[in-house]
Amino acid sequence: MLSKKTLSAASIACCMSVAAVEAEPREPIASWVQYTASGVEARSVVNGPCPRMTVDGDSVKMSVRALPIPDHVNKVCSAKVKEGAETLTIAGENYPVPKNNPETILVIGDTGCRVSSSHGLYQACNNSSEWPFKRLAKSAASQHPDLIIYTGDYIYREAPCPEGNSGCKDTPYGDNKETWEADWLIPAQSLHTAAPMILTRGNHETCSRAGKGWYRYLDARPYYRGKCILNNRPWIADLGSHSVAVMDTANLKDADGNDLTGRFENELIELNERLDEESWIMTHRPFWGYGADDTGEFSVQEPILQEAVRDVGLPDTTNLLISAHIHLSEILEFENSQRPIQMIIGNGGTQLVSDVEPIDEIDGEKIEEQRVLNQFGYAIMKKKGSRIWEINFHDQDGYLLERCTLKNKAMKCH
Repeated sequence: MLSKKTLSAASIACCMSVAAVEAEPREPIASWVQYTASGVEARSVVNGPCPRMTVDGDSVKMSVRALPIPDHVNKVCSAKVKEGAETLTIAGENYPVPKNNPETILVIGDTGCRVSSSHGLYQACNNSSEWPFKRLAKSAASQHPDLIIYTGDYIYREAPCPEGNSGCKDTPYGDNKETWEADWLIPAQSLHTAAPMILTRGNHETCSRAGKGWYRYLDARPYYRGKCILNNRPWIADLGSHSVAVMDTANLKDADGNDLTGRFENELIELNERLDEESWIMTHRPFWGYGADDTGEFSVQEPILQEAVRDVGLPDTTNLLISAHIHLSEILEFENSQRPIQMIIGNGGTQLVSDVEPIDEIDGEKIEEQRVLNQFGYAIMKKKGSRIWEINFHDQDGYLLERCTLKNKAMKCH
């Protein structure tokens, strides 16, 4: 049965002003810990020299990952975090270290402030009720996660704010230092100090959009100036009791407009060979999902990924798909238990999509159970046993909206 919730009174009442960037410059501008294709790294964005980092009381040198370039006049520093580390500081501030077998996991995504001339959408970035990401991030951090799964689309300020529009007045835009600071580096800082992150690339981080910043700040592999490729190869984060495979679905077609179905088929075959325990697959675009698009029209996602699954299947050990792209919260269980649960968390702050009528089938399979929430929020996953997870859906202020229990490839909401 489809369940939809309305905004809480506290959410509606709150309309605090938020600044695009902090009034006082800080150094480092931002630091965080993330899983990569070759282990765990700490990263720091600075204007000056790389900061001092300590791990378990020992000094660790942070090296320059990316030097200043036009539009991104800053430096990005990085250092490996050793396995089993217990404490970590950067510039004297405490940061989280990876926890083996994480038991509380935050899922969040589609967080940037929407300023788009092509869509005619101008979100009020200067109002925390209209763009609540910073306060949503604080609420999510207060849940004390062991790990953060970030489902992509960090940068949404792609056009100048129209003259006379006070909601987004003076906002930066484009793939540059100022926009990354306004949309993610600064408002996400409560998440940075809460838990290590697994980050995936969204379609807003393609080469023609915010890809330059993506490769500079967040990509899971070493940075090379000028590097920007269509899609990254998948990689796997080993969490101990289970693993998360990260697929790059930012682009669905190549430069000539040809579908990338064959590429995704090869990636699924590769993951099936590499994943040998409980596993989740993390993509920005969902394999299966539905909702309104930016024009308000009904849309089913994502036919190209569905074709790849029909041709080669999903890894046998995968029981959960974690995605975003549709600006809502959605979880789907299919009648065919061979299909994993599909969870979509794309309501982290960017302008929400309008409601649509529920459907009962996607790609030839009947939907057994579903929940859809058309409001800002995030999900908290709590481990309850072997292959058993409780998934709690919260609004931007932390109020519980829905609760579902995932057991293998089955789901029960209550």
